[in-house]
This record gives sequence, structure tokens and C-alpha cells, in this order.
Amino acid sequence: MNNFPKVSVMIVTFNQKHLINETIDSVLAQDYENLEIVVADDASTDGTQEVLKAYEREYPGKFVLVLNEKNLGITGNCNAALKACSGELIAALGGDDVFLPGKISQQVRLFVADPEVCLSYHSVDVFQHQTGKTLFVTNQDPANDILTIEDMLVKLGIPGGSSLMHRASAIPDGGYDARLPMVSDWLFMLELAMKGKIKKLEGTYARYRKHGYGASDRTLELLNQSLSNVDFFIEKFPLRTDLIPFCNQAKARYIAGEGFRQLKAKRKLAQSLFKQSMDLDKAQYKYKMLYALASIPLVSAVTGKLLDVYKYHLK
Repeated sequence: MNNFPKVSVMIVTFNQKHLINETIDSVLAQDYENLEIVVADDASTDGTQEVLKAYEREYPGKFVLVLNEKNLGITGNCNAALKACSGELIAALGGDDVFLPGKISQQVRLFVADPEVCLSYHSVDVFQHQTGKTLFVTNQDPANDILTIEDMLVKLGIPGGSSLMHRASAIPDGGYDARLPMVSDWLFMLELAMKGKIKKLEGTYARYRKHGYGASDRTLELLNQSLSNVDFFIEKFPLRTDLIPFCNQAKARYIAGEGFRQLKAKRKLAQSLFKQSMDLDKAQYKYKMLYALASIPLVSAVTGKLLDVYKYHLK
């Protein structure tokens, strides 16, 4: 295994003293020797840094610690971690998530087997922090597989960032786009996907923690920034005019998803969002149907209640 490529596991953290041990230990427990653990802490104030310094002392040469002097935010902290990685392959891991056994060794094999693979992913167990109970597992339906740049657009990126591994050589100039301070991961995935093949690793090899504080729980607040991922992608690849219809489909689907989230409590807002989806993707009659349903209070209320059952499945 030592002859296999070096892997940098990139962990970003902020005020996660109560969770960071479990995250780091899940990497140390991997059956892959040729790796480094790169942790970028975004000026934590809860004692996280002291925990990280203890790992740095215990694992010299294997544990790389980046301590930001001031808080840079999610994108800035990701770039700080990315800059410190020296591996040929880079695996992402949130400071409150965990890898499952065999994750690195199994994923590395995909890259070794095919030099054209630049990005890979796998299913992720999404669980509730308070109970540890699994809410759902991503990418169980082959219809949701992401294998092309078109898939990456219209299926709204790969769910569960801790499933990602990519070649360092495929990193876009500037890394994560600093114009997107909170949600730059979709654009980052899109840019990686333009460099080569995307490969799915069968199996579930990470757990993603839902606790109500992350960007995935602030979708309405971050809606415009999320959609800017697509706008900036078009800006960066102006010659790929063939992808513009897929970009419009992506924005329409993302907006409609937010409409569903708002349907129960904010019917008028939901209706407005469905109207935006209609305008972006006129070929999809489902957006017209949703717009019409949102105009009927009773139907909207019933649909909103049904949504409670499925809310974790919406991006």
C-alpha cells in the first residue's frame, strides 16, 4: 500500500471541540498508510485548537495543522486547507463528519485503475446528531448517479462533501471561488468535473452529521449565493455554450426545491419560486403544475405536510 499515491485528508473546522476527535480518529483508523491529515481551524474559541495541537504533537509529519489568525469563513478556510495539502489525491472531510472503514483504500483504487478519473464519490450515511439515527443514505438510486458534467449540473452536485476525493492536478486556479463565501462546493465540483472522468465508488464510506447549524439548513438565506455557482461556471467556461440549457435546468430545479421547502409556511414565496423555475425551464410542465398547486391554500397545506416526511431528501 505504501507504493500507492499519497492522500491528503483535508479537514476544515470551527468551534467543534466536542466532535473533532471522532472525525480525526476515523481517519487514523483507515487501512491506508500513505496519507497526511491536514486540518485548518478557522480561529476557534472553544478549545478546538488545543485538541488539534495535541494531535500535531502525537503524529509529527503526518498531521499538518493550519491555524487561521482570524476567521476566514467556510470558503476561505477550505482554501487554507487546500493550500497545505501535499498529496496527489485529496479527500474532503467536514470537522463534524466521519469516514467509515476502507474509505480511502477503496477510493484510491479507482484513481490507480484509471488515470483519467479526476473526481470520485460514494454514498454517505446522513444521520441526526442528537440521536445518531440514520435519516437517509445518499445515491441509492442509479438514476441519481453523477457521471458527467451535465449530471453535475442538473442533479445539483454531489451530496455529502465527505464522499469526495479528487486529483490535486485537477484543482481549479484559485481553488474554491472566494466570491462564494459560504457555498462554493458546487462550483468547485463542476470545475473538477471539467478536467476528466467522474467515478462512483459503490458502497457507503462516510457519515454526514445533520445538527441544524450548517449551510444545508440555511438554504433560503443562501439561495442567491447557491445559484451564483452556476452563473460563475458559465462565466469561467464561455465557450461551452452547449451547457447553457443544462445550467438553466440546474437553476430551475434548485429554485423549485427551495419552493418545496417553503410551501408549508410561506405559500406565496413558494409560488414565486415555482414561477422562476417555470421561466428558466419552460419544457418542464411539473413547474407549471407546482405553481398552480401553490395557489390553492388547502392543497399547499396538504403538500406541505407530506413534505415533512421527505424534507431530508431535498437538497
